[in-house]
Amino acid sequence: MADEGFLLMESAVSGDVASTMSARIERAIRKDILSGAIAPGDRLRVAELSTRYGVSHMPVRDALRQLEGDRLVIIESHKGAVLRGVNRKFVEDMHDTRQAIETLLVRNATVKAALSDLVRLEHLAREYELAAKLEDQPAMVEANLRLHRFIAVLGDNPEAANILDRGWELVIAIRNRFGFGENRIADIVSQHRALVSAMKARDVPGALEAARLHCESAKNDLLSRMAEDSAA
Repeated sequence: MADEGFLLMESAVSGDVASTMSARIERAIRKDILSGAIAPGDRLRVAELSTRYGVSHMPVRDALRQLEGDRLVIIESHKGAVLRGVNRKFVEDMHDTRQAIETLLVRNATVKAALSDLVRLEHLAREYELAAKLEDQPAMVEANLRLHRFIAVLGDNPEAANILDRGWELVIAIRNRFGFGENRIADIVSQHRALVSAMKARDVPGALEAARLHCESAKNDLLSRMAEDSAA
């Protein structure tokens, strides 16, 4: 019986290690999607990813299955995995979905969040401004994610936040590819300021309008950049 207990414990430990490794590889793949190292439409070959991340095939397969569950990856029988492609319809749908959910979260946060949390939100907006001044693209991506994910936390609706987060790496990846319009970065800075200011003032209509404008202008700018690239 003692030996059986030891074997069960050993099996559980092995399972935890495998799970931890799969989670690490999943994070690494997501990071490469965000940076543009893996682009929409790219084939994700298990052997190549195993070499790239220095692990066996198993955690890579597990990570790809998790990414498939988040609709970032498509796994086809006998063909393997591919990072989901992105077209205009996808961009429109993702931004429209983001607008609907983020306005809900902003409404909740504006009413419920503690003042100290809203002050922290203001600091996160300033982190984005600093990264923008330095023209540090990776830092801008990270700062923007931190700001919007913190709004989601303050919005106190985990299910809505989870839906909002799904697939957003693909939008960031395509943004990295097509870049921003001439005045878009300055607009983001001013829109962040307007949003945070309205939230701190507990101005629900003002915060909702700032969130709507932020989402709508982001969509229009990215669609415009995609159209310009297509025409070129």
